Amino acid sequence: MNRPSDPGSDVDPRGPAEFEPIRIGPRRRRVDPLAIGVAVIVAALGLAVLKPWAGEEPGAAAVASATVPPTPATPEPSTIDTRGALVPPLWADVRSVVARHDDWGIRTIVLGSDPAAAPDPTTTPDQATSPPPPDGAPDDGRYAERWFAADVDGGEDGTAIVDEAAGRIIALGLTFPPTETPLDVRIWLDHEGGELEWMDAHPINDVPGRGAHLYLRRGVAGAAVRAWAPGRYRMDVLVGDGVRRIDVLIRGHDGRLPDPEPSPTLDRPLRSVDGSLLRGVAPGPFVQADGAIVALDAAGGSPLDEVAAWQDIDHSRDARGPSSFVARTYQPEATHLGVVLPPYAAVRSSSIRRLAPFDEPDFQGRQTSFSSLAAVSFVSFGPPDGTIWRPGVYAVSVAWDDADGAHDRTWHIELRPGPLPATPVMLSAARSWARFVGSTGILLGSTGGLDAPDPLGIELLDIVPQLGPGYPGLSGSDLIGCGATVIRGRPEVVGIVGRPDQSLVPVASRILYPFADAGPLEILTASGAVPGLTLVAPVVTAEFGGPASYGFRAGTDTDAPGYTVCIGMVAGG
Repeated sequence: MNRPSDPGSDVDPRGPAEFEPIRIGPRRRRVDPLAIGVAVIVAALGLAVLKPWAGEEPGAAAVASATVPPTPATPEPSTIDTRGALVPPLWADVRSVVARHDDWGIRTIVLGSDPAAAPDPTTTPDQATSPPPPDGAPDDGRYAERWFAADVDGGEDGTAIVDEAAGRIIALGLTFPPTETPLDVRIWLDHEGGELEWMDAHPINDVPGRGAHLYLRRGVAGAAVRAWAPGRYRMDVLVGDGVRRIDVLIRGHDGRLPDPEPSPTLDRPLRSVDGSLLRGVAPGPFVQADGAIVALDAAGGSPLDEVAAWQDIDHSRDARGPSSFVARTYQPEATHLGVVLPPYAAVRSSSIRRLAPFDEPDFQGRQTSFSSLAAVSFVSFGPPDGTIWRPGVYAVSVAWDDADGAHDRTWHIELRPGPLPATPVMLSAARSWARFVGSTGILLGSTGGLDAPDPLGIELLDIVPQLGPGYPGLSGSDLIGCGATVIRGRPEVVGIVGRPDQSLVPVASRILYPFADAGPLEILTASGAVPGLTLVAPVVTAEFGGPASYGFRAGTDTDAPGYTVCIGMVAGG
């Protein structure tokens, strides 16, 4: 394949090439011992997708890495819904009632019949809607959708008032303009005193076209999921180059918004870290949880703010693939966060800062343990209240001297509220493909390194773009345009790369074959997180499938690049 980095390649770009992309990121979630049914759902979702031109296919089989936590002793969150166990829906169960909304808003999936038949008198028609199901989709009446507009006009933040009157909310979702597709979402519950609790929520599926922005609450023993109880929630949305916050106020059956409840706490004495437990632990971040040391994997570097830590994007062109600067782990009994340093390091200063749910420069943890100029050198911090660290994102900064000179680095730790979910497809693609910015071409479902020896690990399709109207390859001798590139497989997301200063939005797309007269193809796009990279995903289906020939054009300038990509077709059409 002819790449920008290989200008002397003798590969004929006009000849057919067959690539089979590798799926992005971890695709299967770790089994939760408290909710075995949730894991079964994730495995089944890959079989429940309807494609317009092919039969059903199972999902990928990669496993998300996660740290196995000790047995939790923390009290259950105060918002447990005790009105009976709930059965988690599959995407196939709710697809018939999920309607298209191209505005910022909150989607709820409730149990029972269509709530529009008996609207809540406290909700105005423009606040809540429940459109009919898509044409041809079955509706057995088990679930219904209710949609509430979010007031985000004129600013980044907004508010949505949601009513529970129609029935228990089994899934809470986000809708958005197609050109502002989120990379990820976090949901927090507001407690008394302004403390926010990170909700252990996971999407019905991690693919944008099949429920990636529709969230279930993980259940407790005896229930696979919990209903979203009335309360004050905050939904943080990672979109573009920032975070949009939407306050979601869920009113109860009586139309009232409940007052925040006290935050769950533990009366646990805070002890120091025993340095002997760190012998043999490699330099880097660690957590002490339930008396055990858990080493974490993340590169140290410059301090990141809330947005950069959430994105966790490595812009270097390391052939081994992107590095992660944020360690993610689920440790419900985490009493200390710290960093192991090289032996005999002389610590000059150290501090800890919380980045999420609040970016707090003045946040002060308790430095409970400290070892300098010793065979095991380290620093560690306990939480301000002396109990356990609450789920959130933290930055530990240390300045020290050793035989190699002076150092000043920061490590970032993301304490999750539950077992690690699969990374959302769009966020995984942004992290994996940022290093290709500066090239020109189309990226398809691979996270391999630049020098991946496996011929199936192709990352960049270096297609020469068409700069005039139309798409490349559409000539009388090659009407379909598959002479340049043929893709086997079904990528869930496509990346378009260019110069960092190049505008690659908006993206126009259409199916050139076999539906040449079908009009524009509905797509979701995400841009702004990485200048020079735009991500594209289909709206209706889970993947770009074939046999078909797709045309993409990015930007509005006269030199906006256009590409033809053939999926599941033989060379020459």
